[in-house]
Amino acid sequence: MEDIAREKAQRAPSRAGSGAAKAAPARAPAARRAPAPAPIEEEDDSGDAVADPWSREARELESPRSPIDDPEVLLDDARSFLRELEGGDRIAFWGATLVVLSCFIPWKETAADGDFLGLISLGFISFLFAIATMVFVGLRARQVMTWVNPMLPWGAQMVCSVVTLVWSLVFLKLSSDTTLVPSPLGNSEMMNSSPSIGCFLGILGGVIAVLGGLMGLKRQQE
Repeated sequence: MEDIAREKAQRAPSRAGSGAAKAAPARAPAARRAPAPAPIEEEDDSGDAVADPWSREARELESPRSPIDDPEVLLDDARSFLRELEGGDRIAFWGATLVVLSCFIPWKETAADGDFLGLISLGFISFLFAIATMVFVGLRARQVMTWVNPMLPWGAQMVCSVVTLVWSLVFLKLSSDTTLVPSPLGNSEMMNSSPSIGCFLGILGGVIAVLGGLMGLKRQQE
């Protein structure tokens, strides 16, 4: 009996110790350390500066310049084209240019409606053929149509120049009406219709264009 009582007495403290061990709170996990910040690299001032993507130089390097995007390219092409013109081609080109410019001033004056610009009258036909003359001069000067006979663009240029001159003369005849009618200003009389300075400039430009074309033919034969 004494042995049994002794064993019970030994078991009781051991159970109490195990219960106390279970009741003890668990340790909190150790806090993690934040990673050390990466070292900041200093900018190398000795290297080349980064190009500004919005600068004009950067855009020129990225994409080729075109006349549509850069008007300076168009002006450079125009200057080089005018420098390439020689002799009769230059005369014909400037003669046709004179016809084109004359269409922006009055070609006819009427007593009822006043002045009429060449662009809003029958002088527009001379304007179109003068533009065609300039185009054919450019084709010949730049030698664009090398696969055709050189006389073909010259012939087209001459036809356009002659039509420009002839139609300007026809317009001069059509716009001349010597019938006297009362003037809208004052008590005087004036012609019903008369050609204006633009028509005469168109005739002059047509003559110059035809002469330039004939000089161009002489150069073609040489």
